[in-house]
Parts: sequence; structure tokens; C-alpha cells
Amino acid sequence: MTDATESPIGAQADGAPSRRMGAVALSTIGALASGAGVAVQTSVNGHVSVLTGSPILATALNHGSALAVGLAVALALGALPRAWRSLRTRRAEIRWWWFLGGLMGFAAVFAIILVTPEVGVVTIAVAVTLGQLAGSVIADSAALGPGGRRRLDLLRILGIVVAVAAIAVGAIGRVETGNVLLIPLVVVAGIVIAIQQAANGWLVVVTGGEWSAMTVINFVVSGVAVGTALLISNAVRPIDFAAVPWWAPIGGIVGAAVGVVIAITVRTIGVLSSMLCVAAGQAISSIVVDLVVPVDRIGITAGAVVGAVLSVVAVALAGLGSLPQRSRADRPTIVEQAAGDPET
Repeated sequence: MTDATESPIGAQADGAPSRRMGAVALSTIGALASGAGVAVQTSVNGHVSVLTGSPILATALNHGSALAVGLAVALALGALPRAWRSLRTRRAEIRWWWFLGGLMGFAAVFAIILVTPEVGVVTIAVAVTLGQLAGSVIADSAALGPGGRRRLDLLRILGIVVAVAAIAVGAIGRVETGNVLLIPLVVVAGIVIAIQQAANGWLVVVTGGEWSAMTVINFVVSGVAVGTALLISNAVRPIDFAAVPWWAPIGGIVGAAVGVVIAITVRTIGVLSSMLCVAAGQAISSIVVDLVVPVDRIGITAGAVVGAVLSVVAVALAGLGSLPQRSRADRPTIVEQAAGDPET
């Protein structure tokens, strides 16, 4: 009887670290793939901006297609009623800024679309990475994300150092006197993106894990800002809507998928590690994208290739820093409590 009752408990204790490590590995892969998606989205939106001559229209197409996909999925899954019930139940826990993720996304995407034709996809990846690092440190240190406060241990500090080196090397041959002032704008966009992912992670929690509902909330909020900006832009200078290519919505569709994946990964490995993984995936994929369908006149540089390799090293270090410590108390986080209690 003793063995029968104690064995399952021991099995759970032994299996918990393995499950945690598996979740970290899956989240790392998901964040890397999201980085590749960001590179594709950046390229598509940049080309749409060039073809239409309107960064605002490119931003509107990005957000409109993402909203359409997110809404269709949410309706098909019946996610909205469940999310509404969960929000009502958890209303005392909700913070108002969690619902500003869409507005943050609009500001960041517009800045990136505006600058991409000037500096290229690789340089955008470099500048966004710098911003994401800064924003991720802020988010993790201030416990803005649902993963809680995460300290900068030695491995994660080394990951940041290597990532900064990747940024510096990757920028060689890309930054010029004429576009250097645009880089800080993209860096700020990267900071905003990191904070947005923390907010999105909380939305997934308070909607009861309904990631499609989170997507709808994001793009409904951003839709108001995008629609207003589009009307103003068209009034000032008429937009050539006929110049919109058929593949323009691809950017928004990819962006919607990326937002969902990152919102899930921040719950497991934190904002900083998620953003480092996204940065590595984006750096490598940006080289391929700029090689196949370049947006600007500058080709692939040796610095960009070396920077991509360094980004992968930074991700490996940050991923090791996210692994659970054996001395850490086995207490459930607020996310684990939410996942395990469907009544709250």
C-alpha cells in the first residue's frame, strides 16, 4: 500500500523538471519561428509601402487582415463568449494598460514600415533587436509579464552582451549618414513591442487562455487608431488604393500568428528570452529575405551574416538562463493557477 500511494507522488516530482524543460524547449522553438515570421511580415509590409507610396495604407492593410483572421478564428472556436465570461470573473485583477497592446502594435508597425524601405530588412532586425532587449529587461525586471519578475542571472547577462555584439556587427555596412537618425525610431519601436508582448501575455491569462480573443482585442483597439490615421492621410494626400497588390494581407496574417505564439511563450520563458529568440529568428530570416526580395538597394553584408550567428549564440545562453533552478521552490505561478482552475 505504501508503494502504491507514494509512487505516483514520486513520479510527479521526478517528471516536473522534465515537463518544464520540454515547455522551455517548445517555447524557444516557437519564438524562433516567430522571428522568421517577423522578417517575412517586415518585408511584405515594406514592399506594400513602396508600391502604394503610403506607409499608413500598408499599416492599415496589415492590421485589417490580422483582425479578419483573428475574428474568423475566434468566432469559429466560440472563444469570444468564453473570454467575456472570464474577463467578467477576473475584472478585479485586470489592469487597463493590458488592453493597449493593439495601440502599441500600431505605433511600432507604422514606425517599422516607414523606415524599412530606407534601410532594409536586416537593419530593421538589428535595430528592433536592440529595442526589444531594452524593453524586455524593463518588462522582466518590473514583472510586467505574466511570467513574473525574472532576475538577470549570469547566463542571461552573457546572452545580452552577445546580442549587443550581434547588433553592432550586423549594422556594419548598413547604417549610413542619411539614415542613421531613423535607427533610434526603430529602437523605440522594439521597446514598445517587448512591452506589448507582456500585455498580450496577461490578456491570454485573463481571457482564460483564449488566444484568438486576445488577437481580436488587440486589432480592434489598433483599428480605431489605424482608421483615423488613414482618413487623415487620405484627406491630406489622396491614396492610390488601386496600387495595392493581391498579396498585401500576408503581412497581417503572419503578424497575427506571431503575436499569438509570442504571447504564449512569454508565459514560459519570460519576455527577455522570448524577445532574444525572436531576434535570432528574425536576424537569420532577414538575411534570406533581403537576399531573395530586397527592399532597399544594399545587398547582404558579411557583418549581417556574422551578426545572425551571434544572435543564435545569444539565444542559446538566454535559453539556458531560463531553465528552472533545482533549488527553486515548487510553487505555482499565477499563470499555472489560472490554467489549473477553470472556475476563476
